[in-house]
Amino acid sequence: MRQCVGMKIMIWVDEAWRWPWMWPVVAAALCYNPENIPEESFITSLNDSKKISEKQRNKLYTEIIELSRWTKPTIFFGLWVVDNFVIDEINIRQANREAMNRALHELILKLWKIKKKKKTLYVQVDGRDNYHFDCLIDQPEYIIWWDGKIPEIWWASIIAKVFRDKLMAQYATLYPDYHIEKHKWYGTKKHSDMLKQSSDVLGIHRTSYKPIKLLLDNT
Repeated sequence: MRQCVGMKIMIWVDEAWRWPWMWPVVAAALCYNPENIPEESFITSLNDSKKISEKQRNKLYTEIIELSRWTKPTIFFGLWVVDNFVIDEINIRQANREAMNRALHELILKLWKIKKKKKTLYVQVDGRDNYHFDCLIDQPEYIIWWDGKIPEIWWASIIAKVFRDKLMAQYATLYPDYHIEKHKWYGTKKHSDMLKQSSDVLGIHRTSYKPIKLLLDNT
């Protein structure tokens, strides 16, 4: 369902990364500008962000950001970051909902630029969480494992993944012994080997996650 007819606007939402031991979860919400839809050739050129290389993902990320610029962009997107302190306080599922809700809210604010009175929003979210979003009147459709089938969900996925990876790359330069550049997704043995005592836990660790929590409870 790619076309935006009149003011019926389809929005796609995805997040990155729920399961790493460190720092934030990031969500992105994306839609076409119904007055200036992207070229079909670009849409079909996208691939599932989980199946392409980091280099390819970064290239697509740059192209997607470029499409969102200027006075009449072809896409709008919203992005939100929820850090590890909030994750530890309210749990990852609720932190993920908050990131998606805020990303949607930012996107909806951008849609006000379209000078039409009535807009009907249809939202598709990758996953099965069935969150309720207070910024929406009609709640989303949840799609399980469809991020490899709907190009627009890939767009949201790429924005969220690459943005978060860039944040983690900065921390990798500060803490090279933790091999954070290899830990942007899930825990690694080298990272685990660094966690011997409570003083090894950094301020960006998710202390509610089992490996970190066990260490803190036992030292």
